[in-house]
Amino acid sequence: MKYIFTLLITLLLFTGCGSTYTTPIPKGKIENKDIVITARDGSFEISGEFEPPFISRVHYHSYNKSGTKLIKGYSRALDFNAKHVMIKIPNIEKEFYGVLALDNADNRGIGAGTKSYKIIIPQAYINAARDGKISVIYEYYHLKNDELTDLSEVKKYSWILWFSDEDVFN
Repeated sequence: MKYIFTLLITLLLFTGCGSTYTTPIPKGKIENKDIVITARDGSFEISGEFEPPFISRVHYHSYNKSGTKLIKGYSRALDFNAKHVMIKIPNIEKEFYGVLALDNADNRGIGAGTKSYKIIIPQAYINAARDGKISVIYEYYHLKNDELTDLSEVKKYSWILWFSDEDVFN
């Protein structure tokens, strides 16, 4: 019985050690002021400079999502409070469908992506999001090394936007 009690106490103490602690990112900016991102349920609209209307808990990083896994990752992101959105892009009549994740920053993070979201939607990605294809854009930041692990190659995403000209995000 003493062994089980000691094991439970040890497990309880170490459960907090592996947790990721985060800090809210207080502001953001959509670089092209004429682009408008609206929640499909009508709960928010962002353009230009904005305060985050929600926080997701996706916490993707370069070690667990990239390539095809990242492209299809919108489904998992929706489970962690990402939002269905519509994107109005200047000079394009039809709005794009999308999924937007706005995460908190990891406390070990360094760089501008830990202080502010900077959403840029390049024309090449808009062109690639035609005929039901999905484009994925994001901003990432790096993590500081700690005494035990070299984290310099890990990139964490502060925001991710999946979008397409067709509603493929159900």
